[in-house]
Amino acid sequence: MPAVDVFSIREIKELAAKPKEQVVLIFGSRGNKIKVLCGKSCGQSWAIIPPINRIIKFIKQEQICFEEALVVHNHPTLPWHGEIIPSEEDIIVTEFFKWQLALLGINLLDHIIISGSKKQSLLEIDLYNKGSLNLNGFEIKRFLYCFLVQAAYVAPHNWTLSLVIEALEKNLDRIRGYYERPYFIRIFNKKPVDNQFKTELLKFKTTDKLINKLIDFLILLEDDKSIRIEPGKIIPYGIELQRKIITSAEYKIEKKIED
Repeated sequence: MPAVDVFSIREIKELAAKPKEQVVLIFGSRGNKIKVLCGKSCGQSWAIIPPINRIIKFIKQEQICFEEALVVHNHPTLPWHGEIIPSEEDIIVTEFFKWQLALLGINLLDHIIISGSKKQSLLEIDLYNKGSLNLNGFEIKRFLYCFLVQAAYVAPHNWTLSLVIEALEKNLDRIRGYYERPYFIRIFNKKPVDNQFKTELLKFKTTDKLINKLIDFLILLEDDKSIRIEPGKIIPYGIELQRKIITSAEYKIEKKIED
């Protein structure tokens, strides 16, 4: 994405004067194409990051494979000292959105907060981490489930993905009662083992290589084992998914697997 003065974008100018917090997304692609996603005249912009299914619809609509993105949102008022101070929620939402976009092959460059004529980059004050993150298998599966449900709602997909989502939902229902408890409580409880989940995944077969890679990844995950995930390793798979969305590649519907 080329260097952009955010205030040169009409939607951002309108956003700066809004009386409520709202969000505008700026997407960039090869050829320096820039597209802006927001509600009509920013009047319907999101108070928080938009759901991933809305972004998928936008990708489909524009027929562009986006590579980078910027988040811009406003703080309608400033504290007494007149400086923009990112909230804890601003920081958490940025991290969450970074991984959602990575699953679509998009690199989140920064989150910029504006107020009137002022702006503040989270990246410049070290409140946006573009690097890796340590998560356990349960946390990764929970995040993937939320993403896949939204993606499957708007994007063409084959029957196997529906089976994977269903199996993932059942698995999370079986183990969430343990992993969502505080650690000091978990140490006095027996760790749940759901062998049924991996057994089900081993049955799923598809002609879609991307879904097969997802299945292999889920099988290898250990619920209580922490692993380091990096955007750079996820983005290539996201690019492949984004291309499928753009080209409307028809997934061959597999026959339902018999018990």
